[in-house]
Amino acid sequence: MREIDWTALRDDLTARKTAAIDDLPALVERFTEEAEAVGAKVYRAADAAEANRIVAAICRAKKAKLVVKSKSMATEEIGLTEHLEKQGVRAIETDLGEWIIQLAHERPSHLIAPAIHKTREEVAQLFAKVVGHPVPDDTASLVAVARAELRQYFLNADIGITGGNALIAETGTLLLVTNEGNADLATSVPPVHIAVVGIEKIVPTLDDAMAIVKLLARSGTGQKITAYTQLITGPSRSADIELKTQIGVHGPKELHFVLLDNGRSAMREDPAFRDALRCIRCGACSNVCPSYQVVGGHVFGHVYTGAIGLVVSPWHHGTDSVAYEQGMCLGCNACDTVCPVSIPLASLITEVRAKAVERIGLSLPKRVLLKQWSAPEAIDRVAGWLAILQGPFRHDGLVRVPFGAIAKEKSLPAISERPLHFRAREVTQTNPSSPATRVALFPSCLVDRLIPEAGYAAARVLQALGAEVHVVEGRRCCGLPQLNSGERTTAVAMAKDAITALERVRADRIVIPSSSCAITITQDYARLLAGDDEWRERALGLAERITPFTRFAAELARERATRGRPLGIRATYHDACQSANVLGVHDEPRALLRDVAGVEVVEMAESSVCCGFGGTFSFEYPEVATRILDRKLGNIAATGADVVIMDNPGCLTHLRGGIDARRGTTRVRLLAEVLWESLSPEA
Repeated sequence: MREIDWTALRDDLTARKTAAIDDLPALVERFTEEAEAVGAKVYRAADAAEANRIVAAICRAKKAKLVVKSKSMATEEIGLTEHLEKQGVRAIETDLGEWIIQLAHERPSHLIAPAIHKTREEVAQLFAKVVGHPVPDDTASLVAVARAELRQYFLNADIGITGGNALIAETGTLLLVTNEGNADLATSVPPVHIAVVGIEKIVPTLDDAMAIVKLLARSGTGQKITAYTQLITGPSRSADIELKTQIGVHGPKELHFVLLDNGRSAMREDPAFRDALRCIRCGACSNVCPSYQVVGGHVFGHVYTGAIGLVVSPWHHGTDSVAYEQGMCLGCNACDTVCPVSIPLASLITEVRAKAVERIGLSLPKRVLLKQWSAPEAIDRVAGWLAILQGPFRHDGLVRVPFGAIAKEKSLPAISERPLHFRAREVTQTNPSSPATRVALFPSCLVDRLIPEAGYAAARVLQALGAEVHVVEGRRCCGLPQLNSGERTTAVAMAKDAITALERVRADRIVIPSSSCAITITQDYARLLAGDDEWRERALGLAERITPFTRFAAELARERATRGRPLGIRATYHDACQSANVLGVHDEPRALLRDVAGVEVVEMAESSVCCGFGGTFSFEYPEVATRILDRKLGNIAATGADVVIMDNPGCLTHLRGGIDARRGTTRVRLLAEVLWESLSPEA
């Protein structure tokens, strides 16, 4: 990726695919016309059943008994192999990974590498059953077995079946991008070629198809380009004898296209989900997903796995297909950062989650808790109850749970006896006499109730940087827990209440010390209220006044060239996934630590990879969260630093609790706390 202008190529491909989706009905007509003009036959399948019937009918017409298949997620989507087997047609997967999982009677666990969940020892055992004798488990020997066994199938096959990476409307051309060469054999040796391709793969021109080629391999497998890039226009033909065209010289005499809809047209009509039709099936979203790396594709998705699988599966297979699987998403937004066609995957998964909640509901405990944690007065009551219950288990500001999976994962933050809103007047009384700007600090319920000292530090840092600060709406929750949990009705009500309250605030900026809450108000509110023009405009108006703490503090410190007392500590920095992946905050906290507080920052590996908190995720899937957390703690330990610093309160509570549960000694601190230690005149 460093060799190319990633941003420019991504923007270009996104624009091309968006235009193609906008013009899709006309492109379907154009492709059909051009493909048939060069000798292909084109069929349109409204759903999976119709697509299977069409392919089976072609097989019957050709009296086919054996077909060879190249890798195709579209045929996986419709269950074509199983359908053909029921019709008495043997279908052999010829992609190495697909053949492995066919022998294992499994389904793909990754869009690009379907057998990534298999070890070579397991593959050797599968192959031994095929050849009837032990097979060495080194990869070269395994590939040799596949090559030898599959060659005869190519020679004997009556039909070759493929998918397609793109269909070019202006020429009726099929683009296939592969690495193994099996697609070349499947499309050239058998006398008939059938391509099953989703209609969203149609693009206007060859230039559009090459824009896909530029990013597909780089995004999917880290290659500049795959080993094989095929462009197939019509059946095999030649005019080498008297310039008379003859069909089927060294390749298929027939080429059939099955254009698959199966929910794609309905998806196109949805203003949010139509963006997902841009997908080029690179699998990059799975490659960077912390949850996927732990549980794999058979848990994280349906036929299509990973983040994109959660988004598209409801349209192809119904909401039930991923009703529970969508809970695997942490909401870290890493998938958004690598998608080569800029699909807003994280927000679309939230939409799927809302649909799933409508379908199956929430668990009773979660529903009750979210309902109670929805208004300031209710939050007061819940916090009061929790403060009483935590008493016997409280230790150094943390609650050590005595049993269950959570106990192994982390200690919990204790409810503070003195929340930040109790200290609002104290903050006001310490404001500078000649402020450069007036700021409202909206602390978030997490900061207010669980780590008020961090919120107080944030206020004092802003004051030290020349701002007049007032703590506002300290008891209010922005609605992020409800939104992330799919409790859409409550989230909408809370968003409207927050907008109404914050609109009344008189300040130049509203600063939020939690990046997650800042994103909720600045980005999610407008999406949440998209169906109501008045409220959406009010949400957008409020968003213009919101600033995350880290970015604003860096701005003030830079303008004033502020220097604090050098702390002389050696620390590592954890980039909260929301701060890094959504807000693009990276250099600012490091500059603050280095230039203001004199901190030596030692970079950790995977600094912006999620720590495994994910709000309620770590409570609902503690085993998965623990695996992710352990990896993060390992990266922290590898730096040798005594302190780990971050700017997001959720990460702070998760990492602090994780280290405490493991009886570790690494200190976990919020950026604002470190800055205030340096800037405090009492120090």
